[in-house]
Amino acid sequence: MNEDLINRICVRITLHIGGKDVSYGTGTLVKGKDYFYVVTAHHCVYGDENAYPDIQLDQIILQQQRAFNAPFEDVEVLEIIGSDFKEDWAVIKVKHVDKDGMHPHIAATVNFKRNDEILFTGFQFANKNESRSFKSTVQNGIASGEFRITLADKDTFKAGGDDAKGLSGSGAFLIDGETFLLIGVLKNVKGDEALNDDIKCCCMEKIAPLIGLEICEEFKDHSTDTFGSKKFGEIIINDKRTLMEKILAVNNDFSEMRMKRLRRQLALGKAELEFVQERDMSAIKYRLFIECQEMLEDFVDENIGTVLTQEQIEDLLKKFTDSAITIIEVKSKMYKYPIIDDNLMRKIVLDLINECYLSFDKEGVYETE
Repeated sequence: MNEDLINRICVRITLHIGGKDVSYGTGTLVKGKDYFYVVTAHHCVYGDENAYPDIQLDQIILQQQRAFNAPFEDVEVLEIIGSDFKEDWAVIKVKHVDKDGMHPHIAATVNFKRNDEILFTGFQFANKNESRSFKSTVQNGIASGEFRITLADKDTFKAGGDDAKGLSGSGAFLIDGETFLLIGVLKNVKGDEALNDDIKCCCMEKIAPLIGLEICEEFKDHSTDTFGSKKFGEIIINDKRTLMEKILAVNNDFSEMRMKRLRRQLALGKAELEFVQERDMSAIKYRLFIECQEMLEDFVDENIGTVLTQEQIEDLLKKFTDSAITIIEVKSKMYKYPIIDDNLMRKIVLDLINECYLSFDKEGVYETE
């Protein structure tokens, strides 16, 4: 990512009232349907707790730094076209000319998911003459107009809220090459709420239409395993037995206590994996299916016509799981998957068996070519 592009979209906001600077924040300079606008947090314009409800335009100082260590240039404020105290956002119409045509195209989206990698850039109060970028990840989806992100790469606000001052109002972006997708505006990056490095953001649902910002329905993440997701949907199910039916088919005396444990693990897995998008789960299941099918073929050849012991069934489940963990680790070098721990991987294996894709006998061997 070109650092100059990030500098161009990042604006320093200073409230100058009564002959002194009383507040510092950050905004994002975007081109809307007809003008340029600065999108920021409400408290960056009106002060904490709406301290300056009658703020005058000449008291709002907007400045842009086109490149690292370049001199600051004033951005003229034309009017405040919208704001929301409760949701903590504000939009300022500004006079700005993109002289060299280098201002990046920015669109908005509300379609993002947990663990998506986010970048935000702002002017910390501790070093307000130089913008700084932070990598972060999405923690949850949108609820009541807001969502949370948290710092990534072991980054931290070492001094808590004081270290985070000035970053309020920064734009949170999904970035792919030269494409900027604005997903929200940082709001609670002050006081004790920054101590755990979780940051609340307001989403773009109400802001984007206000300024005519293009809304992208879907982020084209080229690192997503679209091949695996597509191929999983093409598998024709032949073995329609459930997990319990498949176990009883190879061991009619399987322990009821162990059966209840597997049912419990299966149910917990379904609940715990609800955060994973369907396309990502389909891709993971396809990779597991292909890898475990070969293992099942070898297992069936070695155990033709035999009744399996409980230990053999558990051992095969463990081999399926170990193989699943390995193949996702390998494929993660090419594609981006949600973070799945070993315990959850076992539950995905159980779900694959229950959904009629894997088994413990030859009825579960599918044609995969």
